[in-house]
Amino acid sequence: MHPKVASVNRASISSESSDPQLTDHQKFLLWSEQMEALTCCVDITRSDDRTFSAFLEWADFSDVQVSRFAGSIHRIRRSKSAISRGPNDDFCLLFHRGRGTFRVAQVGREAALSPSGAFLGTNGMPAEMMSDAPFSCTTLTVSRDCLLPLVGGVDDILVKPLDERSSAIGLLQRHIEIVVSLPGEPHDPLLQNHVSTTLLDLTALALGARGDAAQIATTRGLRASRTQEVIAEINRSFANAGFSVEHVARRMGVSARYVQDLLQDTGLSFTERLLERRLQYAMRLLTSEQGDRMKVSDIALASGFNEIAYFNQRFRRRFGQTPTQSRR
Repeated sequence: MHPKVASVNRASISSESSDPQLTDHQKFLLWSEQMEALTCCVDITRSDDRTFSAFLEWADFSDVQVSRFAGSIHRIRRSKSAISRGPNDDFCLLFHRGRGTFRVAQVGREAALSPSGAFLGTNGMPAEMMSDAPFSCTTLTVSRDCLLPLVGGVDDILVKPLDERSSAIGLLQRHIEIVVSLPGEPHDPLLQNHVSTTLLDLTALALGARGDAAQIATTRGLRASRTQEVIAEINRSFANAGFSVEHVARRMGVSARYVQDLLQDTGLSFTERLLERRLQYAMRLLTSEQGDRMKVSDIALASGFNEIAYFNQRFRRRFGQTPTQSRR
């Protein structure tokens, strides 16, 4: 369960990146400390019957935060002492992605989730979560002030398993998986706002919004969700020199014009967003150790450009220097 951390937009922590000279217990303590500093104060109990291993990917989209984490964890408690260390009353929607049974207890209620199950909790009250298999979860955190105007009676559905067969639940979970994997650079305020609005709309639908809130969320949220599908496809396929808007349209079963219209809402056209993604990837290669062993022409090809002169021209226009000048 996570509070809003305005100073950080995106982060990833992994026990695998710890100093190899640390003991297993020291790796656990370090990872737990990093997770608490980034997300919210909780008491973590590791699994005693296996080597400690865990990771967390986290992203903040202003009004909502999303995460994906997994590891050899047996129990997570939001105790009274943890709440006193980091108080907040945000809501947290959790999806059980692991094996086995995931159990949660809060506000006098208990629930047992099978794989792919989901529930809504709150950071403001003590809670205990346990799993008979290694933890693997996806979460979405949203403030009480943002959610209450969209969904009535939220407190009544706390810790009650949500209908995992619901199309809104499935769409929201897939959307979280997409946005938590979006590249963090360059910062795109329009896209950030677009993602935040989409996640709020889908959350409202998943939790049973009614009336005007549901109508707005249905129209706006589903359209925005398709926009994220387009952006995710760009991130997957930009290195293919033959990649085009027609490729995305065929994959989604829509027209190329519709794809273009979707991206216009984010402030960048398909062509502009694809070019920016390729240029950013090229810059990352040029300034990396891996790029030291590559020719500029090879970097251009690996970034999706099939004309070196065009690559040089666009790169210089974008960054104010040539690719060669940008090397480490």
